[in-house]
Amino acid sequence: MKKTIVIFLLLIISSACNKEPQAIVNLVPKEPAKSANYWCTWYAQNYWVQRGGEITALNKITNPAAREELSYNHLYNNEEGWVTNYLPRGRSDWYFLIDHGWQTKDASERTIPGAKAFFSLQIDPRDFPEYADAEPEEALRLFNEEVISHGWRGLGIWTRGTIDSVAAHTMVEWSKYAGIEYWKIDGGGIENFWSFKIKEKIFPDLKLEYVTPAGNLNPDWDVPDKKEYPSTYDIGGPKQEDMLSVLQNSDAFRTYDASPILMTVTTLRRTHDILKQTQNQPKYRSILNIQDDCNAAAGLGCLVASKRHPNYMERTLEAKDLHHQLSGKRHMQGRINEAERFGRWSRIAPAFPAGEGSYLASETELIDFYKFTKHDTWNKATYGKNVYQSAPAIMARNMPLPKVEFNGDAPYVMASTYPNGPVCVATEGRVKPEDQWYHPRATVIIQVEDASQLIGIFGHYEKLVVEFSESIDRAKNIWAQDLLAEQATDVKNKVKVEGNRLMIPGELIDKIGTSAGDKGDISAPGMVLKLKF
Repeated sequence: MKKTIVIFLLLIISSACNKEPQAIVNLVPKEPAKSANYWCTWYAQNYWVQRGGEITALNKITNPAAREELSYNHLYNNEEGWVTNYLPRGRSDWYFLIDHGWQTKDASERTIPGAKAFFSLQIDPRDFPEYADAEPEEALRLFNEEVISHGWRGLGIWTRGTIDSVAAHTMVEWSKYAGIEYWKIDGGGIENFWSFKIKEKIFPDLKLEYVTPAGNLNPDWDVPDKKEYPSTYDIGGPKQEDMLSVLQNSDAFRTYDASPILMTVTTLRRTHDILKQTQNQPKYRSILNIQDDCNAAAGLGCLVASKRHPNYMERTLEAKDLHHQLSGKRHMQGRINEAERFGRWSRIAPAFPAGEGSYLASETELIDFYKFTKHDTWNKATYGKNVYQSAPAIMARNMPLPKVEFNGDAPYVMASTYPNGPVCVATEGRVKPEDQWYHPRATVIIQVEDASQLIGIFGHYEKLVVEFSESIDRAKNIWAQDLLAEQATDVKNKVKVEGNRLMIPGELIDKIGTSAGDKGDISAPGMVLKLKF
């Protein structure tokens, strides 16, 4: 009897030793993203003006003052430098873009004929003395290399104005020499697109972003009881023709700044007004950059210009944090992981042009509104007034419109099938007079053709239902992973499968989609899911 027991135990031990360890499943590629997303210094520059306590002169918090806050020390000091401290878990997926204020302010120092005050590509030697002794193109190269040495994808630069072809040629050559791959052209240059035409010939790796400034709110914002609040890009709008021209002659088109309280609804309406005109027309080659709404960008295949930063209650007005670019209950300062997750998603599914594929939107338009105060925005015309904006309740690219079932208020819902295969669905929150930011939950039902593809899931849900084109009963594993995690979890026993339908509880999305987040970060969930057959 004892001999039999010993032999049995030896067999168990032998079996355990010979069993191959289960491979770790990681759904997120290690290779950094190739999409042209960037983190921009502008909001930090604004916040640094009179930073360090109670504001003494509100009227001196201005754009010219913010320009003076862009310096070598503010970028690189170890304790609170923007290059050295921001996006610690996502820098390789993002360009670090220096905004207004980095170029020389002394006209005598501009060496390129035809250079402009805000379009010279020559570094201000007083703000960046570390690069002052080098030739202009070499200074740019040194700047770029130092940014890259801190883990960022590279240096992006801000410009504004219209330059001639000779100046554009020299500046593109400088960028090629320095390895600088992104220009944010914040106005101008759309009469002839010299910079774009020249870079296409001699340095196509350089991405150029143009804008047709749209203001921080869509028109008629102070008119109550309208059914919708179209943007300036809408058919017949004052910016329509310029917008369509830019989309044919650029790499990125930024939908422009939006007031922080109503950022999502304003931006979604602008995106809708563009996509409904450009869908299925490859001539519209530009990719939409929708500012800093990362989850909406994932849901709609767009780029992001992130400007959020973690600094809070470091500058106050009447004992309240004052940041006209990042104000409100949404507290973007506490949502850094959203940007880092979006960067990881971009590794899986690169943003795609405005003219690539189909676009659908619901007839239902959601209207958000809120009474603005001096704490909410720099736009004094809005103080004490209800500000109204609207956007379609549901938007989709290259796939059927999701179905949304809800009680009470509906969230914004976006979904896209990306050209390289993955699918993404996202929800975003709402604003109403009694609540600056809230996130209604709904049952969202999406249709996915290919069950083998990765599915990105962003935002909050009551339940997410995925309907595939065929039965998924034979799925062996259903892997789910926070985009910030290094390993997926099999959630097959935590979801429900019925034929071709996969039902995922909202609580599970909340748990998985934030499981690798930083302590105290309040970002909405962001995860990826894959079925293995």
